Amino acid sequence: MAAIDEQSLLDLFAQVMPAERWQELEGEKSRAQIYTLRVVVGMMLVQRLNERGTQQEAVHQVTVGSLGRLLGAGKRVREGKISSATGAYARACGRVSINRMEKVCDLVLRELGQHITPEPSLDRAVLLIDGTSISLEHSPGLLAGFPPGNNQYGEGHWGILKMVAVHEVQTGIAQRPAWGAMYGPSAVSEQELATRALEQAPARSVIIGDGNFGIFYYAYAVVESKREALFRLTKQRAEALGAGKLRPQGETKLCWCPSRYDRMKHPDLPPNAQIEGRLIVVTRKGFREALYLFTTLTDAVEKVVALYGQRWNLELDLRTLKRTLRLYHLRGKSREAVEKELLIAVVGYGLVRAFMALAARRAGLPPRRLSFTRCYGLLNAMVGKLCSTVPEQRKQAFDRVLAYMGKSKLPNRPHRRAYTRAVWGFKQAFPKRCCPSTGPASVAPEEKSK
Repeated sequence: MAAIDEQSLLDLFAQVMPAERWQELEGEKSRAQIYTLRVVVGMMLVQRLNERGTQQEAVHQVTVGSLGRLLGAGKRVREGKISSATGAYARACGRVSINRMEKVCDLVLRELGQHITPEPSLDRAVLLIDGTSISLEHSPGLLAGFPPGNNQYGEGHWGILKMVAVHEVQTGIAQRPAWGAMYGPSAVSEQELATRALEQAPARSVIIGDGNFGIFYYAYAVVESKREALFRLTKQRAEALGAGKLRPQGETKLCWCPSRYDRMKHPDLPPNAQIEGRLIVVTRKGFREALYLFTTLTDAVEKVVALYGQRWNLELDLRTLKRTLRLYHLRGKSREAVEKELLIAVVGYGLVRAFMALAARRAGLPPRRLSFTRCYGLLNAMVGKLCSTVPEQRKQAFDRVLAYMGKSKLPNRPHRRAYTRAVWGFKQAFPKRCCPSTGPASVAPEEKSK
């Protein structure tokens, strides 16, 4: 089980991140104010962890004293005369630049990564990578940078942002994602975004992706960055690499070279670009089709296949981010507001996952065995006491929330689900009202009897 420094995690949550790191981000100190960078980031986290997620809820936490440990020693703080209006907080959020927010995100996630180590059986970090889309508000500034999509009915209403997420396989803690436009002249592919996201991945880590990332260009980028690759290949690409000789299953060592199409689409590839690895074909009962894997790992086939089988956890993580943390639709009206909202959601998600990993270790369970929704609700309920200025109260709340998280296990499912997991359900509209001339209400009673 992953090892975590308990006191460091509690201090990290209560202070958002180590206090000494704020000096390098704050820069020159301005006049005394309540909403410093440290307070604003803490309030944004509380706002994201709150079920309502409004600015008013975050301000209420400050006015009732729940975030007293973050505040300075100004006159209004000492006298308890902090305004309950949201205007000052909203302006303070606007003053935080996206560059500072990226640094905050990197620092917090790096601190979490230092306290969580991989299992000895893996001996290295294993990261899952996948892409998703997020809808944005209909505002001129956002539509210019993130245009809507088109279908047979015309142009969509909401702008669409494409994001590539990178999550740790055991705990689900995320790295800083990469994002860009999904449609329009500045649209970027998932592979390009995934290449940017590689910068945040630990050295020597294993990158696992589905068939969308099983292309030469991205696999070569992973190998060149001194990381290991494990990707699923499409049937056509696997056949081109010689999978037909391995049917119905088997493995072979090969040297993957770029095709003419790869050269044409990515002219920046070096002339001698190639990847040394293995092609694995697996066919088992219950598989709809054969599984084609390419990897640079030297582990046994069974271990590699079992490792790839954990990729589905990222689908669950993305659903959690988009539904439980309300990331399916971002409410910001400007590009910077949207990007800051996205980053703070990833930081909040990482903090919840870190608490879950520690609670699972205490309970002797795998971190993925716990329910994120229940643990998220517990952390939301105890946020005030976890940030208390009284050390004894913080420690007591910390122990209580971990004890309850350790009991928040997912239900056992001995039987397979009766429905496919290919597509997750979403909001469903009511059926359209039928016309009086054609609807069920227009059918005559005598015809009904027939």
